[in-house]
Amino acid sequence: MWAGMAMPWAYPSGLVEEHRAVRQRVGLCDASQLQVVRLRGPDAVGTLEQLLPRRVEDMAVGSSRFSLVLSRFGRIFDETLVMRVGAEDFLLSHGCGGTQRQLCKAGASFEVLDRCVLALQGPASEALLQALCGPLELPFLGHRPVLLAGSEVLLSRSGFTGELGFELFCEPCDAVGLWRTLLEEGEGLGLLPFGYHCVDRLRIEAGYTLYPNDLATVSLWEAGLGWLLRGKTEDFTGREAVLRQRSEARRVVVGVRMERELPRGTPVCREGQRVGELTSSAGLEEEALGLACIQREAFEEGLEVQIGDHAGRLARRPFIPRRTG
Repeated sequence: MWAGMAMPWAYPSGLVEEHRAVRQRVGLCDASQLQVVRLRGPDAVGTLEQLLPRRVEDMAVGSSRFSLVLSRFGRIFDETLVMRVGAEDFLLSHGCGGTQRQLCKAGASFEVLDRCVLALQGPASEALLQALCGPLELPFLGHRPVLLAGSEVLLSRSGFTGELGFELFCEPCDAVGLWRTLLEEGEGLGLLPFGYHCVDRLRIEAGYTLYPNDLATVSLWEAGLGWLLRGKTEDFTGREAVLRQRSEARRVVVGVRMERELPRGTPVCREGQRVGELTSSAGLEEEALGLACIQREAFEEGLEVQIGDHAGRLARRPFIPRRTG
């Protein structure tokens, strides 16, 4: 289960083949655990500026921005993709955290949309979609409505894999038909469905953190997400705490190379002293990769560490170049 939705951890093709499909060809994932809410009207911009640490007022229609949702104490409560679909019309695609709770606390008027989300990811994803609905000309994080296999879809050039890819926001009644169409049309390109074990491996390779695994107990600065505040002059929920946290940041989220996949919370030790803990990990063939929150002064690229009873090495994020655009 993820955010209350049952989902496949893997398909019969297995993790190795799923991973290879996304990195080399194209893969398809059901990401319908994502929640989608809509804010529109003259108060929409002001509400989002108050809620989010990232600026939204200067977003162009048809563009998206990643942001976090914070508590008034500066704690990370969720992560969200903000999509501006009109001058006073926004969609927020968010995970399993407190986005809707914080919107309620802010007194915002919003609508929870019943949407399914299909993630088509990989270097051949654009060619597949163009064969189905014509030229796209979508920049990274751009979105627009398209007609795909007879269904109206909001197509977003986004994803969680570090590859060129797209997310298709559709009505639930259209999801099965779209899934089957993409599988059939993508067969010649080597398309495979991929599950959430593969998602974890892909996003860790790309250096993407996930709430709550990597973000629930760190500050925005410790997570390496301080860049979200660039250009933000408006007040926002948790602003005072966030500014204070900058000078208090003593930890950092880093990459880890390991012998095998290990549970979240496994201690990370350097020379016998605990310096942090593992927050995510995913294995593939002979090596596992993970993310860990450690003391900032303990980080040294390539440093050998002990992760539980196993050897590991610290690494910088991302593990591979992101090929999103």
